[in-house]
Amino acid sequence: GYMGIQVSEISEEKSFTDMGMDSLTLLKIIIDVESHFGVSFENDEIVEIRTAIDIFEQVEKKLF
Repeated sequence: GYMGIQVSEISEEKSFTDMGMDSLTLLKIIIDVESHFGVSFENDEIVEIRTAIDIFEQVEKKLF
């Protein structure tokens, strides 16, 4: 799994906190997503990210 988290444990609706992730883990995920997709999130966008869907929506806004 990614950072000790199995894909089967990730839920679109569950917050990262509810899945047992702390803020540093979430920040690492965000940095990895930025690097992978070649995007950059502003601080005000990062504070809005609570779920996997939130990340997908932010990436989508940046790419399309």
